[in-house]
Amino acid sequence: MPPEPDDRQECLSYKMFRATFRRLLALDDPPERTALAFSIGVFIAFSPFLGLHTILATLIAFLFRFNKLAVYSGTFINNPFLTLVPIIVASYAIGALILGRPLRIPAEGIELLKHPHLLTGDYYRKVFRESWDIVWPFAIGGTTLSVVCSLIAYPVTLSLLRAHRRTKAAN
Repeated sequence: MPPEPDDRQECLSYKMFRATFRRLLALDDPPERTALAFSIGVFIAFSPFLGLHTILATLIAFLFRFNKLAVYSGTFINNPFLTLVPIIVASYAIGALILGRPLRIPAEGIELLKHPHLLTGDYYRKVFRESWDIVWPFAIGGTTLSVVCSLIAYPVTLSLLRAHRRTKAAN
C-alpha cells in the first residue's frame, strides 16, 4: 500500500534536508563562516517577517557575501509543508507568555471573525485594532525564537562541520 500523502511529504522533506545538509558539508568556506551563515538563516526562519524570509536571506547573503546555500539551508527550516504552523503557534505562545497574555484570541477578535462585514471601512479598522492582540505576541515570540534557535544552531553546525572536515582529512 502506498504511503499516505503526509508520510510522502515528510519523507520528501527529510530527503531534501539530508541532501541540502550534505551540500552544506561540501562547501569550501571555513566552517566558522558556513556555521554563521547557516545560523543567520535559522534566525531568519524563525523571524516574524512571514513572506519575506527568502528576500531577507538573499539580501543578507549578498550584503555580507555569505554562501547562499548556507543561508538558505537555515532559512528553509521554516517551510510551509511541515514547520510553518508549529513555528507560528510556538511564536505566538512564547510571545503571549513573555507578555503575560492568555493563549487565546480575545472575544472581540472572535466576534469579528464570526460576523464579517467585508464591505465596510469600520470593519477593517476594528480588524486592524484587534489584530495587534495577536501580532504583538507573535512578533515578540518569533524574535525570541529567532535569537535562541540561531544561538543554538551556530555551535551545533560548527561542531558538525568541523567533525566532517576531520573525518574527511583522516580518510
